[in-house]
Formats: sequence, C-alpha cells, structure tokens
Amino acid sequence: MPSICADAPNQAEGTLCAKRKLEAAEAGMARARDALQAKLDPVGRRNLDLAQQAWRRFRDLECHLETGYDADNLDRNGTIMPMLLGECATALTERRARDLTDQMACPGGDLSCER
Repeated sequence: MPSICADAPNQAEGTLCAKRKLEAAEAGMARARDALQAKLDPVGRRNLDLAQQAWRRFRDLECHLETGYDADNLDRNGTIMPMLLGECATALTERRARDLTDQMACPGGDLSCER
C-alpha cells in the first residue's frame, strides 16, 4: 500500500497527516452511513448499527495484520506504526464509505440488485 503521507517532512508530521486523513475518511463514512440509515426501516437500522460495530473491529484487526502491529510488545512497533495504522484504516474506511453508498441502491433483501 503506497503511503498517503509520504511527503511529510518527518515522522511526527507523517503521523499527524495520517490522523487527519483518517478523520476525513471517518466523516465521509458517517455521511454515507447516515444517508443509508435514513432509507432503512427499524430492523435495517439495527442491522446497520451492528454491522458497523463489527466492521470497525474488523478494520482495526485487519490493519494490525497488514502492518505487523504487535499488541503484546509495543516497543517492537516503532514510531512509524501510528502512521501505518492510520493509513491502513483510512484506506479501509474509504472503501467502507463506498460500500455503504452502493448499499443505498440495493435495499436489504433485494438479492437481484447489482452493486
């Protein structure tokens, strides 16, 4: 995965860049989620909330896998790890926002709908 903050002049700026990119991606995903939620019935809204909770857990663990994050030995992660985790989370969050937007065209239960 190419670095989205590769032009940062130092590690601290790279980490801050990744944090800002993730915040922007989170805001975009929240907008997509809110738009989808407005179209759903109560069961759909509950299912979406549960799916989002599970997705966030997946995203965090997937980024641990992709970056080699070591939860048991934090010293092993190095100073670049927050930036790497942020960039990974940003990419997955942007993808999730697209998926939620696509879901608006495919109401729950319509298996014939193409995304």
